[in-house]
Amino acid sequence: MQDGTQTLKDFLSGMKTGTPSALAQLTVLKDWTEVAQREIERRATFFLQKLPDDVICAIAEGEIDVRNAIGEVLSD
Repeated sequence: MQDGTQTLKDFLSGMKTGTPSALAQLTVLKDWTEVAQREIERRATFFLQKLPDDVICAIAEGEIDVRNAIGEVLSD
C-alpha cells in the first residue's frame, strides 16, 4: 500500500504547513485501526441515511444482503 502511505504523508505534510498544532494533536491517538474502522462505520451510516425506510428495514431484518448487492453491482 505504498501509494496509500504516500497519499497519507502528502496530506499530513499539508496539515503541518497549515495547522501544525492539529497535526501534533493526532499523535496522542494510538489505535488508528480502530479509529479508521469507526470512520468506515460512520460513512456506512451516512450512506444508509440516503436509503428509503423500507430498504433500511429490509436490511435490518436480514432480507437484503448489502455486501452481496455491492458485489453484484461491482461485477456488472
